[in-house]
Amino acid sequence: MIAIPLDKKESTTISELYGNTPYFAFLDEETGIFKVIENQGCGDGMNTAEFVSNKNINSTIFYYMGEKVYDYLQDKGLKVYSCLKTHCSIDEIYMQLLANKAKVVTKENSSTLLDSGNGGCSCKAK
Repeated sequence: MIAIPLDKKESTTISELYGNTPYFAFLDEETGIFKVIENQGCGDGMNTAEFVSNKNINSTIFYYMGEKVYDYLQDKGLKVYSCLKTHCSIDEIYMQLLANKAKVVTKENSSTLLDSGNGGCSCKAK
């Protein structure tokens, strides 16, 4: 199962946000079926990383992600992919995974793929 950040519950394209994303699509990499859930850690990258890692997810993909969030997810055993700053749809991400063409982030390439994001928060006020 891969976690894909979304701007809205009905979105089908990856969000530029990660820690501040209000929703995630949890995509079954074998069937292509996904469900959208609210990000209970929204507003903080580390809380989001903890939320994702506690949801029986084995991988995630991002548009923007900081090094601390990446390190946390790596430590929890999640595979982290970059969309290479492309606004991919859930279907496109699924096809990349099937074709083994998704870009895996490693310690060797992380310095060129990670960043701090844009800092905007689109979470609902709680």
